[in-house]
Amino acid sequence: MSQPDFLYELFEDFMNDPANEDFSMDNGLVCRWMTGQAKISPKISAYYYKPGNQKKLAETIHQNLLPLMPDCNMAIQNIYTLFMQDDTISDAKKKNLSSLYKPASSRLLFLAKLISFGMERQFIKRDTRNQKLIAGGALSPVILDHIMDSEVPKPCRHFLGREEELNKLHTILEEKRHVFLYGIAGIGKSELAKAYAKHYKKHYTNTLYIEYTGDLHQDITDMDFVDDPPEISEQERFQRHNRFLRSLKSDTLLIIDNFNSTSAQDSFLSVILKYRCQILFTTRSKLDEYCTFPLKEIKDMDSLFQLVSIFYSEAGEHRSAVEKIIGTVHCHTFAVELAAKLLENGILTPEQLLVKLQEEKAALDNEDKIKIVKDGQSSKATYYSHIHTLFSLYSLSMKQQDIMCNLCFLPSTGISARIFAKWLELPTLNEINDLIETGFVQTTTRRTISLHPMIQEIALSEKKPSVTGCRILLDSLQQICLMHGMEVDYYKKLFQTIGNILDLIEKDDMPKYLLFLENAFPYMDNYNYHKGMKGIIQELKVLLKTKGIGTDSDRALLLDFQAALETKPEKAIKLEKDALAQIENITADNARLVSNLHANLGGLYRMNGYPDLAREHMEKSISLLDQFNLLHINDSIPQIANYAMFLTEQQKPERGISELQKLSGIIKEYHSDECLDYAKVQETLATIYLMTANLSKAKTHFKKAFKIYEKIWADEPEMIEVKYREIQELYPQIGFFLRQQISTFLTKQT
Repeated sequence: MSQPDFLYELFEDFMNDPANEDFSMDNGLVCRWMTGQAKISPKISAYYYKPGNQKKLAETIHQNLLPLMPDCNMAIQNIYTLFMQDDTISDAKKKNLSSLYKPASSRLLFLAKLISFGMERQFIKRDTRNQKLIAGGALSPVILDHIMDSEVPKPCRHFLGREEELNKLHTILEEKRHVFLYGIAGIGKSELAKAYAKHYKKHYTNTLYIEYTGDLHQDITDMDFVDDPPEISEQERFQRHNRFLRSLKSDTLLIIDNFNSTSAQDSFLSVILKYRCQILFTTRSKLDEYCTFPLKEIKDMDSLFQLVSIFYSEAGEHRSAVEKIIGTVHCHTFAVELAAKLLENGILTPEQLLVKLQEEKAALDNEDKIKIVKDGQSSKATYYSHIHTLFSLYSLSMKQQDIMCNLCFLPSTGISARIFAKWLELPTLNEINDLIETGFVQTTTRRTISLHPMIQEIALSEKKPSVTGCRILLDSLQQICLMHGMEVDYYKKLFQTIGNILDLIEKDDMPKYLLFLENAFPYMDNYNYHKGMKGIIQELKVLLKTKGIGTDSDRALLLDFQAALETKPEKAIKLEKDALAQIENITADNARLVSNLHANLGGLYRMNGYPDLAREHMEKSISLLDQFNLLHINDSIPQIANYAMFLTEQQKPERGISELQKLSGIIKEYHSDECLDYAKVQETLATIYLMTANLSKAKTHFKKAFKIYEKIWADEPEMIEVKYREIQELYPQIGFFLRQQISTFLTKQT
């Protein structure tokens, strides 16, 4: 099984605990745990630190993992040997745990306690440059050592009837190297590609998987490489990734799933086709200029009947009617599966369902467009109607219809069912589980959910999701984007969801929609997610062309957003000045925005060597915050911190320190002296003292800052390490002091 699937099985009790409903087994993060690039989440290790939960872990291993192992006793024996031979573990710990290994009855408890002990130990990051194994041999580079989240998803458990296609596909890939697996939606292209990767796994050194999101260049950029520095630009990320992919040879298989585009729509396709590795595309687009492999319906009735039998327990008793149903839906794989699930739910008998489908088929035959040669759009229209009929036969509750409506925006790769349920404020997963049983909602063993493309089309046309109708979802996403300084590990899926909202939602409440976009943009900026930022700018440009839509503040924000992505300093400065010109009168409603615009313009002047203009706009920014009693808001922290650093650069550190001390008092009064904002101010104070060679006060303020970081990031010690490295690179002279602080913190953690 895949690594996330394995951890879901191992840590089932943790994942089922309501307190952990927000936790997601992000595939890239799991890969980092497995390859020694990151410490396993302290939330998991803290949960299993409790003896009662260690007993649960032993029971879970017995139920979930032992049945999958050909020789579990040998596995546990090998683990015991590794444990006893590890000279970094104390004799007292060995004696304590090994006492549980001897009696067979407590051997699984030994394993559970050993896993817990391993997770609690001090983490030492693995050096990816060292490829030597314990045995002393050396391996040639493999993708897993470079790319996270590259694993090909497993095909569905009931994949069948495609042996001939698998063999043909292998032959064509060997000859042509790049193949487009072409067919209509729901015919089984993606499943065939996944099955091919599994069937021919030993034939390839590496297999890579990319879910196409509409932009190949961006998909390559967004790949998660082990050694990507967090501070590099998107262009640098792309160049590093593209260079590595170009180095792969024909012993590597790259699958690009759902490439529903054309070479004209995605110009980067020509670059991808120069890669030397084998590439398998799945697509609904007819790309005749390339090597294509058309995928047709499964011809073997026995295989399709077997598929129905998997989902419909009484298929054998109604074989004649079931086979007629299969023929009526033209052997379309997805339609056959949906029909089987409909029958299992007992909504209709096979005979009744057959009549409904035949009535629909007769209506289709009377339409001129269906009399065209059965391919392309004609064929799609036929299958679409079959799926639509099956969809309409379910009497979904209003709540389920609402869930389907919101599911339309999820990325095709899916998202955690729990996270989605939280977005919709659902108290349980019951409604989602019911939709999974119908077959409308797809799921994987990683507990992610998504909609089949054809179901998505039907749900969009039937429900027409709107800003008003999807208010709860938009509010939830907006709240995440307003969490300043808080990061989510599923941010790519969050931004893809927001991108789909831009493309698909009906804008029936324009002020709410504009506010949603304007709050999403800065959060994307935190992650340098330029694709999404450009999408929001383009959407705002189109909307705000109409005079009746938006306000002066909305138009000012658009110009500010454009300045954020502008690479030419002069043009960025002009855009910020134009943004300020949009607002003639400063009021309590727009003072925060105007203050931000002055701060951004001051920052641009500072970076481009105009100190007098920089001071003018920075001071105007802070003056507005003070005038409208806004100094306590989050926006004031970076503005005043930047102003203090600017004053220090201008040989006026005392004024900078005074401004920061005033800000510290405000944060303490309105919030707390243990929050992240307070820590940032203390760190800035320490930096200024360090710049003025006052090492004693610098240490005092760094100590205050790190005490807060340690408390807030108690579950993420790697963030403490990142912060330490960030400061050490800037100020090596303080490094030893901080290293001692962090060592003390990590010792407490273990």
